[in-house]
Amino acid sequence: MTSNAVPPPPPIRGGSVFGLPARVGQILTAPRAAMERIDREGGGLTDALWLVVVGSVTFRIAQLLEAALGATESTSGAFMRVAAVVSNELVGAAWIVLPAAILVTILAGARRDSSRDLELGAACYAPYFTVRALARALEAVTGGNPLPQLASEIPAVAAALVVLARAVLVARARVGAPQGASPEGAVVSRPPRAALVAGLAVMAVAVVGLAGNATWSSRNFKELLPIRHGQTAPAFTLARADGTRGQISLAALRGRVVVLDFWATWCPPCLAMLPTLHELHAEWSDRGVAFVGVNSDGGIEPEALRAFLTQHAVPYPVGIDEGDIGSLYKVRSLPTLFVIGKDGTIRASFVGLTRKATLTDALEAASR
Repeated sequence: MTSNAVPPPPPIRGGSVFGLPARVGQILTAPRAAMERIDREGGGLTDALWLVVVGSVTFRIAQLLEAALGATESTSGAFMRVAAVVSNELVGAAWIVLPAAILVTILAGARRDSSRDLELGAACYAPYFTVRALARALEAVTGGNPLPQLASEIPAVAAALVVLARAVLVARARVGAPQGASPEGAVVSRPPRAALVAGLAVMAVAVVGLAGNATWSSRNFKELLPIRHGQTAPAFTLARADGTRGQISLAALRGRVVVLDFWATWCPPCLAMLPTLHELHAEWSDRGVAFVGVNSDGGIEPEALRAFLTQHAVPYPVGIDEGDIGSLYKVRSLPTLFVIGKDGTIRASFVGLTRKATLTDALEAASR
């Protein structure tokens, strides 16, 4: 005897990317049930990380494409460029996940459980992601025109707070069963049909964003191309950051090899590069190589920057850039270094921490 009953949907347990739409949809349509599932089975943090991946691919495809194109000119910085794109998305998620997890832990009282609280806090990213995805998709299909930040940020945070309230209630109602433990005979969690539909709708919004950003990237492909080796280095003039009279002009350095270092005081890899650059300056400045620092803090007080340069005994001139020079050189992450030949063309470029031996080889090649 056969049955014509419709088979139930697959389990909703966390982990698999194929079940992500249903799990996200359940958080949106039945947050209390979703929080109970996550508190019992986990998966909230994994799903938040999956959403970071989705956001990186769909809404940051232009930056990823630019990073990939940059790898053709500087393979040493290929990973750094991609990592910078993903880390930006990850930081946005962390601003929701970590405060939410802390609040759940505090408000859970005696029934707090740090690992389970983190899973519940991470689940609050799903509604935030959904609202922000709607805004980002709208920006993408309208040609990249950004909406006012508060117009999407306030509703997104409000949506996360709604789920956070359910997470706190679930945490306070715990009976002490360890995470992942399921009583014998317990019903396996399965997604309601409405949850699956809602989750698929969120993924459809992401696909719309992907299509919009891909279209923009194809229309603005030239803007995404990196500075090419052999290309004439863009000219610039900057005021000296140390207060010395006069300006730093690339044109005035024609006929010399130039090391151009884009850096910032808040950038740990930039600070780690300072000893290497100081050593190279001591070894190469008498051989016709000019070193120029381009501070890319953006808005730093001149007195604070002068104090920093004095404290670190920076031996070469540094100019302050408000972003214009960085845009000319298409700098997307710091530190970024360019070696410019005597003829004014780009000879080499490096992103991130770079070994002294690597820079020495580039200087020797440019000095020939």
